[in-house]
Amino acid sequence: MTRPLSLTTFAQSASATDWHDIADLFVASFSVSPYFEDPSELRTIAEWGPAMLARDGRLVTARADGELVGFALAHGLSDDAPWQRILSQLAGSEQAAAALATPQNALVVHELAVRESERGRGVARACVRELLEGRSETQTFIGVYERATAAQAMYRHWHFDPIGHVPLTGDAIALHVLAAPTSQALTRLTRMSSPIVADRPGNPPAMTGSSSYDGSR
Repeated sequence: MTRPLSLTTFAQSASATDWHDIADLFVASFSVSPYFEDPSELRTIAEWGPAMLARDGRLVTARADGELVGFALAHGLSDDAPWQRILSQLAGSEQAAAALATPQNALVVHELAVRESERGRGVARACVRELLEGRSETQTFIGVYERATAAQAMYRHWHFDPIGHVPLTGDAIALHVLAAPTSQALTRLTRMSSPIVADRPGNPPAMTGSSSYDGSR
């Protein structure tokens, strides 16, 4: 039986329990094929993730029966030097040039992960839709490893267009960068219905208070 999905959106901060669960899912998703990343490096998301969220970021978690089955994390380009360097290497891309000229108008989806047993149910789509809802940035960027062909196809289906690729430091695999007007991507994701979503709790009350590649895989 398909389990109902509950989405929660966080601004500025999330609990230590949430970050612990996120780190576990991050390791489970990206330490295996086609990524084979270092589990200990992946687990550091519990250290750099909160800082990213605090800087005008947004985190969306998806839970089914209390179990974390997916999450998405993003924040604006203005405070993101690694992604500014990535976009600066995309010579000839109008979207990259515009984002670098006005970084306050660009959003980067840094991380997106779904538990293997829950894939194909629209969990990633629901998370990204909530991630983009109400954001002021006009352009959204997402990066994906060259070898992650299924993820690339999914993003193109969401109307994200490839704008170029850059080599990753210490890796022979390139990072492919895709972009879409935020409003266009949101409309597309909204039209792709997600009946599995049971409820969407709003932002919890705001509270005061990386890896070598910062981006969605």
